[in-house]
Amino acid sequence: MLNGKELKQMLDEGLIEKDRNGEFQITKIGLERGKELVEKDEGARQYMKQVTKYFKQNHPDKQSVSFSEISNELDFIESTDLDIYERYDVNKYDELKNYQLFCKFVEKAPKLDNDAVFNLMKEAKYFEIPDNINLLLQNTSNEVRKVRMPHYFLFLDFSIVIYDKIFHSALITDLVQINEKLNRKDIPNEIQIMSFFSCEEGVGWSKFNLLDKQKDKYNKKLQEYIFNFIDFVNNEDIKFMFKEKTKNNEERRIKKGKLPLPSFRKIYVIGYLKKYLDQLQSDEQKTRFSHRFWVRGHFRRFLEKNKYKKLYDQYKKGELKSFEGKKYNLEDGFLRVWVYPYIKGDGLLIGGKYKLK
Repeated sequence: MLNGKELKQMLDEGLIEKDRNGEFQITKIGLERGKELVEKDEGARQYMKQVTKYFKQNHPDKQSVSFSEISNELDFIESTDLDIYERYDVNKYDELKNYQLFCKFVEKAPKLDNDAVFNLMKEAKYFEIPDNINLLLQNTSNEVRKVRMPHYFLFLDFSIVIYDKIFHSALITDLVQINEKLNRKDIPNEIQIMSFFSCEEGVGWSKFNLLDKQKDKYNKKLQEYIFNFIDFVNNEDIKFMFKEKTKNNEERRIKKGKLPLPSFRKIYVIGYLKKYLDQLQSDEQKTRFSHRFWVRGHFRRFLEKNKYKKLYDQYKKGELKSFEGKKYNLEDGFLRVWVYPYIKGDGLLIGGKYKLK
């Protein structure tokens, strides 16, 4: 809430003035300054949304109120979750911002063994997933099956909306491979997934076995996303840039009051896939207010060998293993090709049950 010094400064700058009754009123200059602030500052914009929402639900029984009368209400609004990153003192433009948020969640989760989780995180290989790849992973179909993770411990830095919740990162522990290495009977054959989410009710966490079919609708979507990532990292058009964090980096961040970051792998795409993702992101932006449909990534199978004899012949000659960005292969004797997700039709983009939202 504003103190006397701040009120005096606003008076001196002409942002507010006193009326005949001694109440403060905002001036034209103040309105213009406020509008400019809301347009440029995301935090201010979110704050004003909360203020508006609060007074719609708890409107006073008169046409106008003074600053002094709404003191308690504004104090309440300032304490609410205006922005999940701001609430946990994380710079939303920083590298591995969701990793930092994950650490804050672990620290504050009362039922978690914090030390055990942080020990797993120390052993993990970190991957930061950029927005364009996020778009692809969220709009690709997949199924539950046995898989091998690239490492025993993985940390995926992402932020995805699933229905009415936002999931922030995932810590993955491949107990199957650990069991194979140690030959321990007391270790379950699981790939454990742990993720935190934020929603209107607050913050929570989810933990499940990747290899089990999930009944929970949120876990089911997150499970599919992780399977898509596993398939994705094996694509020949994927490159990783290893960003190593040195002791100097750590000391510099600590001096600034920031959380030290681990070394991590930043994902880059090249070749056809880069062109495809650039176009997909462009189409997604253009079609937000038009009438279009997502077609999810899927395998197209050529079951009628006589009808597609030419394709089978080309594949045998080695001409179709990688053609125009399409990856052809045989499964159970039948030719199939992976079709990336794309946007089809004209008009409004309709996500339906296929779009994570």
